[in-house]
Amino acid sequence: MPAYAAQLQETLLIQCRSEQALSAAATANTEGCGLVITAAGHRGYAGQIQAFRAASHLRNRLGFQRPLLLDAERYTGKNRLTAAAEFDQGWISRQRELGLPVLTDSGYVAEGDDTGVGSILERTAALGDAIALLPLHLSWLRNPGATTNLADQIATAGLPVALVLEHKDDPFGLVGVAASLMRIIEAGPPVLLLRCDISAVGSLCAGALAAAVGTTTSLRHLYPAPKDGGGGGGSTESPMIAAVIRECMAYINLAKILFAAKADPEDVLWQCDCDACLRVPISQLALHPEERQEELAFIHSVTAVLELRAKLLTPGSTRAQRLASWQAHCQQAQVRHMEIEATTDRFDPPTALRRWQEALAQLNRKHRVR
Repeated sequence: MPAYAAQLQETLLIQCRSEQALSAAATANTEGCGLVITAAGHRGYAGQIQAFRAASHLRNRLGFQRPLLLDAERYTGKNRLTAAAEFDQGWISRQRELGLPVLTDSGYVAEGDDTGVGSILERTAALGDAIALLPLHLSWLRNPGATTNLADQIATAGLPVALVLEHKDDPFGLVGVAASLMRIIEAGPPVLLLRCDISAVGSLCAGALAAAVGTTTSLRHLYPAPKDGGGGGGSTESPMIAAVIRECMAYINLAKILFAAKADPEDVLWQCDCDACLRVPISQLALHPEERQEELAFIHSVTAVLELRAKLLTPGSTRAQRLASWQAHCQQAQVRHMEIEATTDRFDPPTALRRWQEALAQLNRKHRVR
């Protein structure tokens, strides 16, 4: 087990852009939390330097000692690099200079690219101290044969890996993804999950070493490459700002929250005393200027997800107990969505809640058979 594993153990990381690092670090400076600073990959060297400067400022000037990772984000956009792309030795060495866990600046692993997976793992092993970043086409977790192949390669390499999953919305809303993630975690080596949302907590319950929740929609999954010639690092659209509703266990856009709160303003669902809401209904976040909305929604959401993590990952609890609790929370959240849906017609529960329940029910059946 690498030396940094103890510090990362069961950590909920906040994944942010370089320009968000200061405000994100203030929220992440608490027990069980940490930070992933994401370089703007399409900016090349300039984006990397910005990320390094942000990390250096936090570590050396502000004394931020929580877990801290850097993601080069060379796997995004239409002009993303492929899995065969060589690592940038400057990227590797600067992480070492800052005393950070080394996360490789891997390119994108396309569907069926077995050679690419092997190449990333082999070159990571040669570094001797790195986490192999695997930004994956979703077929790697949707095709059982591909998942077995991936898990076997990870187990054979014996290296810690950090997974990034590609999908236009939420990869965990698809059949098989949650079950495949658990299969990969069970392969043995430490697994981190980056660019995620509420399912980050589910992955921690399943035994992931750490998992990251994005500050914005574009950092909560990997967008597929745009087909219209765009070459940026994320979606070609401007996604709605979203915030977590605790009992619903979901990120919901602020306009929808405002509409639902107007339909039933007395529902305790909308009340919150976090540093962003300060006992004002969550729906009021939508009334701030857009830039302020994003900051407040992020602070509120991270606070909510950290509370969920603390509730489910109680000291001394077993993996089975945590997964059972996660399954129960997903079921309760789904019911809560349906209650609101009956009033508003706009609160369909996220498919991921059902997919996690299906995966865990299947896992329980397997264990009973054994």
